[in-house]
Amino acid sequence: MTIVSLSVAEHRLSFELDMEKAPGMSAALLRSLPHATLAVHCATAGAEFCVPVPYFHWHENRRPPERGDVGYASFGNYLCFYYGAMSAVDGPTNVIGSLRTPAARLDALGRALLAGGAQRAVVRVEDEPGGGPASLPPMIDDAGAFVRLSRALLLASLDSPPADIEGLRRVELPAMGNIAGRLQASLLLLAIAEVMMNARARIIAAPDALDATLDSLAAQLARYARWIEMAGMAGTAGWLRHVDAALHDEKISIEQVLAGLGESLIAVGRLRFWAEAISPWHNVGAAVGDDDAWLRPGLV
Repeated sequence: MTIVSLSVAEHRLSFELDMEKAPGMSAALLRSLPHATLAVHCATAGAEFCVPVPYFHWHENRRPPERGDVGYASFGNYLCFYYGAMSAVDGPTNVIGSLRTPAARLDALGRALLAGGAQRAVVRVEDEPGGGPASLPPMIDDAGAFVRLSRALLLASLDSPPADIEGLRRVELPAMGNIAGRLQASLLLLAIAEVMMNARARIIAAPDALDATLDSLAAQLARYARWIEMAGMAGTAGWLRHVDAALHDEKISIEQVLAGLGESLIAVGRLRFWAEAISPWHNVGAAVGDDDAWLRPGLV
C-alpha cells in the first residue's frame, strides 16, 4: 500500500495509489515526489480540482470518475480530485487512486479553491515528509543504447535547474522577453511527448512493424531537434539527435524501446515544467512555507 498526501494551506488529503490497475502512472508519480505545485478548481468540469505534475504518461485504468477518485489527465499533466458530480461531457479519466480522507475534508478543499482561486500545494509520499525525490528504479536487464540515453536525459532534468532551462531564463528575445522563448519551448516539448506516446501506442498495437515505427519516430524527433534548438534548448536538441542512432541499433528489442520511451516521457515532462517555471518542484523543502521562493527571479 502506497499513500500519497496533498497539502494545500491548512487542508491535507491522503490517497492510496492503485498499483495494480495503474502501475505505470503510479510509478511515474512516485518518481516526481515531493512536488511543489499549485491547486486550482476546474469550474467548468464539475466538482473537481487539480494540481499539475511533472511527467507524461499514457492511459491506464480509464473509466468515468466517481466521488473520491484521483485521476490523471494526460492532456495537461494534472492530478484531478473529484469531490462531487461531474459534467456529462467530461468523460472518462485515468484513475490513479482513491481518497482515504473523510469526505468532509475533500469537500472543504474543493469549496475553498472554487471560492478563493488557486493556492500553493505540495504532493509527497506520506511516510517521507522531508525526503527528496523518490529514487529511480533500476534499468531493465541488458539495457540498450536507447534506454541508457533516455535515463541520461531523465537524470539531467533533475538538475537545479538544467542548463537548457537556465539559458531560457536568461535569454532576452525581442518584444516579449524570455517568456516567449519559454512558451515556445514548452509547446515543442509537449509535441515531442505526443510523438513518443503515439509511437508507443503503435509499437504495442503492431509489434511486427517495429522497424517502420522506429524509422518514423527517429525522423520526427530529428525534425523537432532543429526547432527546439532554435527555441534555445541546445542540450535537448543534441539528445534528440543521438536518439536516431540508438533507435537503429540492430539489437534493440521492443522491451528496450518501451522502457526508453517511459524514461524519456518523464524527462520531457520535467523539462516542460522547468520551461514554464510553474514551481520550484525540485526543491520542495526550500519552497514550501517560503513565499520568497516562489517570487525569485527566474521562477516566475
